[in-house]
Amino acid sequence: MTPGGWLAIMASVGLIAIVELDGVQVGQMMVSRPLAVGPLLGWFLGIPQTGLLLGVCGELLSIDDLPVGNKLPLNVTVAVGAAVLLCGGPWPAGPELALPLGLGLGWLHQRLETALRQRRRAFCCRAEERLRNGQEPGIGAMQLAALAQQAAVTLAVMAGCVFLVAPAAGVIGARLPESVLDGLQFAWRLAPWLGMGVLLYALRVTP
Repeated sequence: MTPGGWLAIMASVGLIAIVELDGVQVGQMMVSRPLAVGPLLGWFLGIPQTGLLLGVCGELLSIDDLPVGNKLPLNVTVAVGAAVLLCGGPWPAGPELALPLGLGLGWLHQRLETALRQRRRAFCCRAEERLRNGQEPGIGAMQLAALAQQAAVTLAVMAGCVFLVAPAAGVIGARLPESVLDGLQFAWRLAPWLGMGVLLYALRVTP
């Protein structure tokens, strides 16, 4: 358990829900990138080195998969944030198990956000209808509602990470065969090299 106890855990959950909005909703100042989220959360939870390593791996693995236009990749902010929480939470898991579980939660968030984006189309229809009726479109209120929904989804996923995934990971991790644990540890050691391959591919020069 982190030195800050449950207060630090819940503060971290709220922090991720807020920081995640930077990705495509507010500011886009890059504070939601794994290279920022991992070390920050790791320092806050008392595991700075683990947070840095997870952040670097998440950054390298996702550097060529950015949310541009209607493309919505796996939410790497949630993935890395969840992985760090799993390592520093009340049922600490090793990074070799926390990273794949975090990536799974990032995928879950992507699916939920896709459904949420479909619902946001109603905001556009509502604004158009108000304009046709000679009324103010109320875009500001709609933006606030969209941000609140986005943060609520992230908060729910991160709460599920702490209260459902973390205890399950503790039980499963203790019962995994030695061969599976060795495979997970090998994959964890291989992750930075896979990330370097993704980086080199992203930096390729196309004729």
